[in-house]
This record gives sequence, C-alpha cells and structure tokens, in this order.
Amino acid sequence: MHQLSLFIWAWSISGMFAATLPQARADVSTDVSACKLAAVQSVYLSAGFGYELNCAPSVGTLSAFMVFVDFPDQTATESSPEGLRDFFLPAAADWYDTASYGALNLSVEADTSRFYRMPATSVSYDWQRGLTAEAHERYIQDALAAYNASIPPTDVLYIVPTANAPAISFSPTFMGNVTTRDGTYVAKKAVTFGQDAYETWGSLVLNHETGHTMCLPDYYPLDGGATGLFIGGWDLMGLISGPSPDYFAWDKWRLGWLADDQIDCVAEAGETMHVLSPLEVNGGSKAVVVKHSDTEVLVAEVRSARGLDAASCATGVLLYTISTTTPTGQGPVRVIDATPGSGGCAADELNDATLSLDGASSHRFADWGIEVSIVTKDGEDYEIKVTRG
Repeated sequence: MHQLSLFIWAWSISGMFAATLPQARADVSTDVSACKLAAVQSVYLSAGFGYELNCAPSVGTLSAFMVFVDFPDQTATESSPEGLRDFFLPAAADWYDTASYGALNLSVEADTSRFYRMPATSVSYDWQRGLTAEAHERYIQDALAAYNASIPPTDVLYIVPTANAPAISFSPTFMGNVTTRDGTYVAKKAVTFGQDAYETWGSLVLNHETGHTMCLPDYYPLDGGATGLFIGGWDLMGLISGPSPDYFAWDKWRLGWLADDQIDCVAEAGETMHVLSPLEVNGGSKAVVVKHSDTEVLVAEVRSARGLDAASCATGVLLYTISTTTPTGQGPVRVIDATPGSGGCAADELNDATLSLDGASSHRFADWGIEVSIVTKDGEDYEIKVTRG
C-alpha cells in the first residue's frame, strides 16, 4: 500500500530423554550482531537493518500533522473534521504504544478547523492502483496549496479526505520528501487516506501506512495474489484485518522496540535451548534468530491471544524466514506452516501455522539443516530446542 517516490519475506522431547542429552547452550553465537542482517540498499524496502530512505523515527516521538480536504465534486458532508480525526485517534497512537512497549509515541497535531477545498475534482486525480509517483505528488501538493499555511516541522503529513469522496479509494504512502510546489520542505513522508479506511480497515490503516514511513515493507503480494499468501494474518504489514496483527519480533528488533539482549542468535552448528515469552508481553526473551546466510535467517517467536493479538485463532511458536534480498510485496517474510493441510483458521491456511504441544511440536527445514522443537511450556512461556546443522 505504499507509493514509490520520485527518488525512487518434533518431535516432543520428554524430560527423561532431554536429561540424557549433552548440556545444550543458548549462546552458540555470543555476538548477537551476527544475526543482524544488513539491509540491501538496492532492494526496495529491504527487510534488513539500516535501510536508508529518510525513514520516520521508530523510537521516541514520531510527529505528524493531519489536514482534512474535500473536493468541488465531493464536498464534505461531515459537520466538522473532528469526527474523522477521532476515527483514527487516539486508537492508532495507542496501538503503537502497545506494540512498541512504550518506545514510540505517535504525536499527531490535527487542524480540525475546517475541510480545505482541493483545486481539482476527486475523479480528476485518477486514484487507481498503480497510481504514479507524479500523480500522487500532485495530489499532495494540491492539498498543501489548499491548506496555504505553514506546517510545523514534522515527520509525516497525513491528508484525510471527506468520507464523501469515493473516488479517493485507497490509502497509499508517498515515500519521498514532501515539499510544496515552491520547494518548501514539509515532511519526510506523506500518507493519503482513502475510502478503504472508512469502509474496510478502520484506524489500523494508519498503523499500516505509518509502518511504511518507518520503511517497513508490504508483506502481502503486490501482484494481486491472495493477501495472506506469504504470512497469513500474522502481521499488520500483511493483512491489516488479520487476527494477529502485532508486528513480527524481527521488525520490532529492527525498529528498536526490542533490545539485543531479548534476542538469541544462533549462527553456528549445534543444539541450543531457549526460553521465549509471548511477543505481546513486555520483557523477557522474544525471539530466536537462526542465521542461514548473510541475507537469510529463520526466526522463532511466541504468539499468544493477548494484547494486539487478542483475536488470534492459534497460539504457540511461530516460525518464519527473512530474506533481505526480496523487495517489498514479493515475500521478504514468509511464515512456515507447521500444520500444512489443516485448513487453517480465520479464513487463512497460515493462521494456525504455529508449533504447539497440542499439535505439531517440531518442524525441520531440510534445505537449511535447521530443526525447531518445543521442549516444555510453562504458562505462556515456551522452552524450545534449535538444532542447526
């Protein structure tokens, strides 16, 4: 849902058997940086660390300014923009506060004094999938011209149309620097909302699109395939309305929401034991990252039906792969289905992909020589064994 700018992915081990194994170590790789795959700058929105595209901040305060517009052919039917502001906020800001464990404060200043009239009709913007960067920038600069007032320094510009403008059908993010026509700098990025917010996604579309401003990729296929093809409903950057929308632990680590000491890195051959607490709960170890190459890792994390994932239809140990050479919308993150052929839940085969003691408790990735097995469960914490060949 983003727009490329002009600058242009078991066996169960009984306690008796486990006791006969050599002492397993959780520190096969003591240097967690070995698992911090670097972003590939030539790959658009590469899912590695350090991607550079003037990204909005992901820790501290992300400041945003929100303006409201209508059109000569579709005038606002709302008595005030306040209702549209309240449609998005504070829900979207609260979502980030929860997802980031308090590390990110989304601070939005909204001018709700009136709707600013765009200089062109809504249909004239030809708001279709495949919207060009030039056409998108024209819309943004028209909105800034209509606003015709200075905007305080900000990270993201939000442009919200009246709900009475069906021609503005979806909500893309402009990924280049936002300027007025005379070249005055306004923001790092802009999100232009559309009817999909009001009719389908609700306030979560703001979180999805703001994820792009922080340089997160799309995890659904941009070529028109099924939305859940790569990850099911496990992350907001895929299916916005999925049952488990919390961000993957990999991205929380990249964004600075998880510390290095909350990640176990396995970069050498051997067996290791790890205890993971649910991603949705603050504190504790959150992921095991198993390095396959300089551009690929496998990640294990625990998902529960708590917090942002309260609607989850399956819990347990979620496994997925990361590829830093796969661009946005082509599957840079891919969930591994530990229960293939189950039929899934919540309308997607991958939504019950987790390992659990009630079902599949072990999964082997033959091509990579990696096996992940659940050893025990204590409350909602899981002890897992990772075998890396």
